Parts: sequence; C-alpha cells; structure tokens
Amino acid sequence: MIEQMLENLSFASLPMITGTIICGIGLTGLMLWIIKRGRTHMQGSDQTIQLYQQIDLLQNERKQRDSEQQNGTISAKEHANACHEIDRRLLALTLDMDQQQHENQYFFTPRIIMLSLLVPALSTSVYLGLGSPRSSDQPIANRSAEIAAAQANANKSQSEAADAFKKAISATKQSPQNVKAWLSLAQAASALSDSETEIRALRTAIDITQSDPSIMAMLAEAFSRAADGQITLPARALIKTVLEANPSEPRAMFLAGLAAFQDGDNASAIRLWQNLLAKSQPNAPWISTVRANIKSAAEAGNIPLDLSNTAELTGPDASALADAALMTEEEQNEMIAGMVQRLHDRLVEEPNDTDGWMRLARAYNALGKAENALDALTNGAKYTPENLDLKLALLQQILNMGTTKAELERAKLVLTKGERIAPNNPQILFFKGHLAQLSGDTEQAQTAWQKLQDILNPESEAAKALKVEIEKLPKPKN
Repeated sequence: MIEQMLENLSFASLPMITGTIICGIGLTGLMLWIIKRGRTHMQGSDQTIQLYQQIDLLQNERKQRDSEQQNGTISAKEHANACHEIDRRLLALTLDMDQQQHENQYFFTPRIIMLSLLVPALSTSVYLGLGSPRSSDQPIANRSAEIAAAQANANKSQSEAADAFKKAISATKQSPQNVKAWLSLAQAASALSDSETEIRALRTAIDITQSDPSIMAMLAEAFSRAADGQITLPARALIKTVLEANPSEPRAMFLAGLAAFQDGDNASAIRLWQNLLAKSQPNAPWISTVRANIKSAAEAGNIPLDLSNTAELTGPDASALADAALMTEEEQNEMIAGMVQRLHDRLVEEPNDTDGWMRLARAYNALGKAENALDALTNGAKYTPENLDLKLALLQQILNMGTTKAELERAKLVLTKGERIAPNNPQILFFKGHLAQLSGDTEQAQTAWQKLQDILNPESEAAKALKVEIEKLPKPKN
C-alpha cells in the first residue's frame, strides 16, 4: 500500500492531486451551504414526523390504559406500571426531539467542519493507495447495465412479493378457518411492510387456534416491527402470556430478552438469551443473532461473560463440526460419547437443571441407549418434581419402550404425579385416555378423551384424529 502511494505521488500526478483536493473542498463547501439553506424547510422531515407519530401512539396508549382502568379491565397497580412505562418512553422521545432541534439550530459545529475537511483528505489517500493514472476505466455502459440488472432484480422481488400477497388474500377468502392461510398472509404482508394486515392476519389465526402460544409470539414480534423494533406494552403483555403457557417458546424468549435490553437491564437480557441458547438446537437460525446480542448487552453493562459452558449448551461449534467431518465413524462416536458424559457429570452436580436432563435423554436416545434415556428422565423428574415437561417426556419414554403390565403400571404412577400439577393439560388427558385404552378400561378412556375433545379446536387436525380414536373404542354393553 505504501509503495503504491509513493509511486502515485509523483510530479506527473501532482496537478491531478491538487485539482482533486480543490474540487473536493469546493464541493464539500457547496454541499454544506445547500444543506444549511434547506434546513429551514426541513421542520417536517421524516425523522421529525416519526417522532411525532411515536408520541401520538404513546399518548393514545395512555388513554387506552386509563379507559381500561376505569372499566375495571386492569387493576390500579397494573395501570400505574403501564403509565410509568409510557411516561418513560415519552420522556425519551422528548429528549430525542430536543436533540434534533438543537442539531438543526447549530449545524456548522466544529465537528461537522472537521468531518467535512476529512472528505477530500480521505479521498486523496484512497486514490494514492489504490488508484493509478494508468488504470483502465470502466465503461459507463457496463455500469448502466449493472444498475439496470439490480433494478430489474428489485422489481422482480417486489412483484413476486405482491403476487404472494394477492394469493394469500385469496386463500383466506376461500378457507377462512384455515390457520395456514392466515399465517401465509401474515408472512406475505410482512414482506411488503404492511404491518396492519400482518397484525390482523395473526389475530385471526390466534382466534382460530384459541390462543396458540407460538402465533401469539409472532403477533408480539409483529407489534415490535410496527414500532421500529421497540417492544411495546401490548407486545410485552403477549410475551408474558406466551411464556406462562410455554416457557420454552423461542421467539417469546428472544423478545423478552430484547425488552430487558431496551429497558437497560442488561443482566436480565443476558440471562434470558443464555437460557434461549441452552434450549436451542446447534443449527437454530437465531443462534448467531442471540450470541451477538449477548455480547452487546455485556459490553453495554460492563458485565463479564462466563463462556465455559457455551459449547455444552449449544452443541459443538463450526470448527468442531469441521473436525468431526474428517474423523472416522469410531472417532465421531467417541467424541459424541465424551460430550454426553460431560453433560451427565455436570447434571450430577447440578441436578435441578431440567433442560439438561431433557437434552441428556435426547442424546441417549440418539445413541440408541433407551435405558439410559429413561434413567436420565427419571432422575430429572425426581430432582424437579413440579416440572410437567419432564413428567410428559418420561411418560412418552416409558411407552416407547413397551406396554407390558409393569411398564403400564409405572406409566400410571408418573401420570398420577402429572395430574397433580396440571389435571386439564391436553397431553395429560391424552396419556390418561391412552393408558386406560391399553389397560382395557374403555369407559375411562372415553371420559378422558372426550374431555380433551372439548378443549381442542374442532377444526384442528388433532381434534379430527382424536375423534377417530374415540370412535374406535368398543361400545359399552347394555
């Protein structure tokens, strides 16, 4: 680079360099004059308009919370917390507005002037380092072709998105109770940045599925996109509901961490995101984003990170996978067995890690060690007796291994403990009917499955399949 700069810095190129500097300074001065002259006409700029819009939204949200409090929909404490959050955001927007007005008033600051002078200086440095008077030019026709091709691709993508949107609308009209059609419409609307249609489609899908947690998390994400990435109060309420129903829902876990990060609670954000990593598969598409967010939160809060368990929580990294590809099958099995053993050893010391026991059981099943998987789930259920997910996984593991009398009795004991935690849980009701059917108790199977049938959406595939199983049950004798 330095040799190139010295070669270009010759008397032959001196007139060109001098002219470049003069033109650069002149153009920069002209640009600053034009911007300064136009500043008086920019009071309605996009940035200002967006700030006013966000302030209006928050004020409307404040009125809505007041109405809900008066109607008794929310308690006085919930109303106070909501108003506090809205006031905090209004204050932040007001400060942004003041800063913008201050910048408009004092445009020719020393910083702006210094940065402006750097433009020709940097241009000259780049030319000396990379340019050359002897370099061949790129014909304008070629560049025009490139621009035209890029524009054509952009138009094609926009056209395809519009076509997908029209087809999705048509599908919802033809099958108004089809959840997939409404989800496709939400996805198509998102591609066109049509937040209103996306939110409406997701609300409809939630109504059809009777508040499916995953779709509620998608709606929270849509609210966030509509608010330029801010986790708003409606989104936070949805996230709380989703995590209460399914603490492992990845989209809700990610948004919960983002909400904490936006509130300045970096420690909670890191904890939530690390928990998401622990529950994610190694190839999950959000892994890299979550890791980057954890790093940003740690830097913002000056929080040291303990990365000692990262590989264990999220699986081997890319380097380890690349090395594994070069191993023999025996070496790969040995590496996997070592990872499983390390997880087992850690769980012996930290037995309250419910997710760890679940991962250990999945690993043993993948290795064909069903008995070891059963032991892992049994230990997990013993150390965390109030965890329903472990009870359900243990039930499934027992039934996968066989349906002998001893296995059925063991499954019934686990089911009884699960019923104490959540007697009306759909999976508990299914297993109750299934065990009764295997044991020949047709009446109890009919009762449990009919109760489950009443909970399910009649149009869902699960409800239709369950109806078939109920009809297969022997009819009681008169």
